[in-house]
Formats: sequence, C-alpha cells, structure tokens
Amino acid sequence: MFNFIPLISLIFIGMIFQTRNNNWRDSLLLALVVWGIILTAITEGLSLVRLLNFGAVMVLWSVTDILLIAAYFRRFRKQDRQIKSDDELPSEKKINLSSFALFLLIGVVIIVLSVAVLAVMSGPNNPDSMRYHMSRVAHWIQNSSVSHYPTHTVKQLYQNPWSEFAIMHFQILSGGDRFANLIQWGSMVGSLVGVSLIARQLGANFRGQLLTTVICATIPMGILQGASTQNDYVVALWLVCFAYYTLVTVKEGATIANTSKLGASLGLAILTKGTAYIYALPFCIWLGIWGIKTLRWQVWKPLITVTVLILAINGGHYTRNLILFATPLGVPIESETNQAFSLSILIGNITKQLSLHADIVRNLKLEKIITPLTGITEKAIKIIHGILGLDVSDPRLMSPKASRFYVPAISTYEDTAGNPLHLLLILLSTIFLAINSRLKRQPYLVSYFLAVAAGFFFFCFLFTWSPWRCRLHLPLFVLLSAFVGVILSKSLNYRITNILAVILLLLSHPWILNNKLKPLVGKDAIFNTPRIEHYFITKKNLQTAYIEASNVVKSQNCSTIGLMGNQIWYEYPLWALFPQAGKTTIIKHVDVNNNSLETATQFPVNSSQPCAIISVDRHSEEVPKKELVIEEEIYDRYWSRDWDKGNGSVTVFVPQKDIE
Repeated sequence: MFNFIPLISLIFIGMIFQTRNNNWRDSLLLALVVWGIILTAITEGLSLVRLLNFGAVMVLWSVTDILLIAAYFRRFRKQDRQIKSDDELPSEKKINLSSFALFLLIGVVIIVLSVAVLAVMSGPNNPDSMRYHMSRVAHWIQNSSVSHYPTHTVKQLYQNPWSEFAIMHFQILSGGDRFANLIQWGSMVGSLVGVSLIARQLGANFRGQLLTTVICATIPMGILQGASTQNDYVVALWLVCFAYYTLVTVKEGATIANTSKLGASLGLAILTKGTAYIYALPFCIWLGIWGIKTLRWQVWKPLITVTVLILAINGGHYTRNLILFATPLGVPIESETNQAFSLSILIGNITKQLSLHADIVRNLKLEKIITPLTGITEKAIKIIHGILGLDVSDPRLMSPKASRFYVPAISTYEDTAGNPLHLLLILLSTIFLAINSRLKRQPYLVSYFLAVAAGFFFFCFLFTWSPWRCRLHLPLFVLLSAFVGVILSKSLNYRITNILAVILLLLSHPWILNNKLKPLVGKDAIFNTPRIEHYFITKKNLQTAYIEASNVVKSQNCSTIGLMGNQIWYEYPLWALFPQAGKTTIIKHVDVNNNSLETATQFPVNSSQPCAIISVDRHSEEVPKKELVIEEEIYDRYWSRDWDKGNGSVTVFVPQKDIE
C-alpha cells in the first residue's frame, strides 16, 4: 500500500507555493496543476521504455518526493532568515466564522466525506468504466506501457487518457482498484476550492464564496460522479483551473507565470476529455480578444507559450493516435454529432439539452403537492419544435442509442442524473444579471458568464441528444456555480441565501444515500455487498457466467487468456476475477479485426498463444460457434453458459489438442 507516495509530492508542492504567497487555495490549485504535469511526465517517460511497473513508478515518485521535500525546507529556511512584515507577505484575510457559516462548511464536509466513503468502499462499476476506463488501465499495467494494443474496443485507445493515467499510478502502487474512484473525488474537492477562487475573482465576498462552494458541492451529478471512475469531474477541475487563470491573466497581465498556468491547465483538460475543446474555446476567444487589445503584435509570445505546453502535455497521446488512426484525435464519432445545422436547429437543441434537468418538482420533493412537470415540459418542447418546423426526434439530431426524445424524470444514476434546482438557480441568476445594471458593471462577470454559456451553445450545436448527455454538462454546472454564488449573494438578502444554502444541503441526500450504483443505505448498500458483485451492478445477468468461466479457465492452469466476442465490451470484471492478470497471467484480445491489430507485434508479452479463450456473445440468427481458429490454432468449445435467456452466452474455448 504505497499509494500515499504521490500524495506526498502533491502536499509538498502545495507547501512550497504556500511559502511564496501564503494563500492556501491558490497554492492548492497550482499544486494540482503541477502534480498533474509530473504524473503525465512520469507516465509518458516510463512508457517509452516499457517500465510502467511498481519498481520504476515507486522510485520516480520517491525521488520526486525527496527533491520536493528538500526544496521546501530550503525555501522555508531562506524565508525564515528574511524579516518580513505582514504587509510584505500577502495572505487571505483572516475571517471569523459565524456559527452559521461553520454549519454550512460542516454540511459541505459531510457531503465530501460521504462521497469519499462511497468511493473507497465500492468497486468501479460504471458501464463505461467496465468498457474502457478501467480496462485500459489493466492493459497498460500488464503491458508496462500506455502504447496502443490490439483490442475489440478501440475507445480504450483513442479516448483522452489523463484520468486513467492517475488511476493507473494508484493501482500500480496499491496493487488493486480500491482507490480508483478517488481520482474523481479528489477532482471534486479541487473544484470546490477552485470555484470559490473564481467567485473571489468575480467580486464575491466571503459569503458569496461560501455560497458558491455549497452550490457546487450539492450538484447531483457531481455527487454521483465524485465516487466513480468516469472523467467528467476531472475535466471539470482542469477547466476550473483554466477559467481561474484566465481571470487572473486578464487582471494581472500575460506574465510568463500566468501564461504557463493557462497552458498547463488547458493541456491537462484536453488530455482528460474531448469536451475540454468545446468548453474551453470561448475562454480562449476571450483571452485572444483581450491579448490583441492589450499586447497587440506582442500577443504571439504568450500564444506560443500556451501552445507549446498544450502540445507537450498531449504530445504522447496525439502521436499514438496519429500513428494508428492517422489523426491525433482518434476515431471520429460521427454518430454522436449532429448531421444538420441551422439557427432553428440550434434553438431546438438547446431546449432539448436543458430538458435533461427539468424535473424540478421531484427535486424539491413536491410531487405529492404539485403534479410533476416532465410531461408538460415535453409537450412544450414539442410545440416549440413545431413552431420551428422541426421534428423533435429527428434522427439526424439524435444519438443512435436514443430512438425518441423524452424528458427524463429525476434520477440517482450517474449517467442520467439531472440538476433541476441548480438549473433553476442559473436561470434565476441570469434574469438578475439582465435586469440589474449594477451587476452588469461588476468587472468580468458578464464576460465570464458569456464564456460558459457559449461553451454550452457550442455543445448543443455539435452533439446529438440522448438522456446520457447530462453527465457531459457537469463542467458547465461546476463553472456556473461561481456565477450563481456571486449573483445571488449580491442580489438577495443574506437570510434568503442562507435558507437557500440549507435547502441545497438538505436536498442533496438522495444522491448521497441512494446512489443507484453505490447505495449507502438499504439492503443493497455497498457494505452489505461482496466487492465482486459491485462490478456487475449494471450487468447482473453476466455475473454467474463470468465467475464460472473464470473458474473453468483457472482449472486449466492457463497462463494466457484470450478475450473475444460481440459483447466483450463488458471487460473489466474479467480482470478483477483474475487477480494475477499482468503478473503470472496474461489477458489479451484475440480475433481482432480493426486498426488496433497493427499493434500486435509491438508487445512481446502478448505474443504467447492463448491456452484458453473466453468469448462473450449475444446470439441473433447465428448458431453459437463450436470451433475457432485463432493464430493458426484450433480451439473447441469446452464450456458454455447462457446469460441472456438463451440469446447470449459466455463460452470457454481451449486448444483442440488439450481436450482429452
């Protein structure tokens, strides 16, 4: 259990910055960015020489710790010798917390700690995590490299990888996935700090910053994702950093330090998730306009700094994608982007995306008093589309995974949970901004709001509708929590904002206690469920077949296992069932027929012939296979079990020569 070693680096980076500016929030945010770059450098460096293993990762993080500890104490002694007055050492104003402010902070801490319990006590179980987030981590550890490898699921290759880089380090050092969910949780904590700093930059006093923190901490989708291995909260963190350093830059100027922070935070955001391109673009435009006005022809200098940092951070991933897919972005997802464009379509798409957060009645627990408005909202959106001359379920504007448009009800599932109350607060704050001339004169407040709103419009312009899009909105809600905190604290009486904060804290309990994938209470609570069952929470019908298949393979004393089949996307639980995978047991995809097959010769560790093949299939009109030919070896069906009422099966094939 050496997973604490990278955290020592993070702590001392923060302490070093703390000795410079005596502002713990600024220091923490910058420490996270620097730590993220160090983690990326260690990953890419060790990957080049195929040394991503316990020994090398342990050594490099230990050396980093030693260097940082030495740098801190050197800096501390140097500072101690200097005689400085309080005015010479900038610091945050000391605030005497009122009992109510302390109550709100305790409420936020309870939410954060509850999410931490969920993160540590539950196994990764989100469908996307089973498909590629966690599966790619297992392959990387086995291959001692993040290079591309043969796989039936190419998302494991081209998708932006930083979140999984971080998971991999903790998994290598801890020997398991116990701490995998904590990357998102840590990003949640960092985002809470970051949005309070943004609120400060936008003119909020302590009350406004505290309200901002409460608003951000109680975002339903944020609470759910804070205990998962997805990456929307991770990209939200880096976008918060980028937005904060944008505000700092337009206020203080494009110094080397500020432009470096911009490039580093944006580079990490892009390395984490593709939505960063969309949500960061308006901030880049803002910076560009400001830079041209302020620096004129000298604007190329900070632009080069930012560009070089982005390319340096993403260079490894871009190169791997470029070699295999002929594009740095990997495989295009045309089915998830709109195939028609016009102003009327954009307006219609905006209403449909907002509808994902429409169930305000159930959010406020008023369904016994007021009839839920989801049906009325859906009718209203259909009327709007009719006026615009659009089909609300136009297949050109719909994800293939969603056959028709509908307004979802309230959800405690981390892929579909909307944020109705928070959307209502955003709309209310927008109205206050529009009618209050004093707020419009608040420095940078309008520009910040327009930058975040433009990111949402770009999203609606590009992406199709599906009920799962709401999880991609999380960074927007996080960024807008600062806007809402500033507006409400300056527009409403403090008693009203205090009541609002309490309501937000109290109404957050369903997403904490009744997380659909990780319930904290009830008979299915994570404490009452064996960890192996956590992995199958969204595919319970596969559990028995997977466990029995793994036992059959283990009985063959097999050291190289092949994976294949049209349903092998639910992959990671198989790695969990073979705890020696990557050590004495090799797991690899076989019978691959996509671009990734070109990488097969790059991995000597994968060159051995499988002594068993696990195939996961859903049957249609095809007759289940009884024989396979893989790598010039004939395999016969040795064992099989249905998992989908006769429509699907998990089958174990072994070499024909091994069957007696």
